[in-house]
Amino acid sequence: MTRTKFVKEIEHGNYQNYHVRNINGVKTPVSNPDGRDKNNLG
Repeated sequence: MTRTKFVKEIEHGNYQNYHVRNINGVKTPVSNPDGRDKNNLG
């Protein structure tokens, strides 16, 4: 699946564990944080 298609799927609510961020003008899919410090970037 392309990034663009994945972004559209997230925006339509088809992937609950992801959200979209605008990074340098590009819509980018990112996973939602899960609250555990050991597997999230600081």
